[in-house]
Amino acid sequence: MRGKPTYKIEFVEGLAREPASGRRELEPTEIVVALCRPSEPAVSEQRSVLMGLLSDEERQRLTRFHFERDRVLFLVAHALLRITLSRYANIDPRAWQFRTGSYGRPEIADPRSRLRFSLSHTRGLAACAIVLDRDIGLDVEHISRDVPLDVAESSFSSRERSDILGASATVRAKLFLEYWTLKEAYIKARGVGMSLPLDQFSFCKDPGGVWRIVLEQPLCDDPERWQFWSWQVSRNHQVALAIGHAGDP
Repeated sequence: MRGKPTYKIEFVEGLAREPASGRRELEPTEIVVALCRPSEPAVSEQRSVLMGLLSDEERQRLTRFHFERDRVLFLVAHALLRITLSRYANIDPRAWQFRTGSYGRPEIADPRSRLRFSLSHTRGLAACAIVLDRDIGLDVEHISRDVPLDVAESSFSSRERSDILGASATVRAKLFLEYWTLKEAYIKARGVGMSLPLDQFSFCKDPGGVWRIVLEQPLCDDPERWQFWSWQVSRNHQVALAIGHAGDP
């Protein structure tokens, strides 16, 4: 197998729209991770502008949320995705149309594009990641001091559970979230949803500090085709990214 590509990962923040003259194509080994806090579009006029970017179906989904904070988070996340895609394509943010796969993974339906994306949001943060022609998964979670050991027991491999239980109290919560976000990013990139048993694959760092996946059982995948990253992007948020490179089955 050929060596894995070296990716350049760029973080961008906010909802500023790129003028048409400033748009550019994404490079084959470039990944963009866009972040936005839902408190940013506080002015009603700005919310109206963002609402105008959404499709009718997205606006209907937004109205189903009971709490205002959830409506704002949904609005920010989906507007952020449209704006970010249009930074790297000569497409108006309102023109993107999406579909979902058989396991619920969203993807671009129209116009035809080489761009692939993953969208995630949690309390206090919306995020999306885009890349060309690659399987991609992104997960963001709010950091809590509490470690739900029942989740680790049911969803983590024996290796990961042992790592968490053996860690000090101060490290345990961080380690749990690293594992959880990496698992979520991977299954989102695979596009098969929760049909993939979470306890049948593990994450660990190699001697160089790079995250690797270890398949505990045959999962119809090659672990060598994947690259993973994990960051704490604020005091309150952990992010993980998964990319499947050339040689995808």
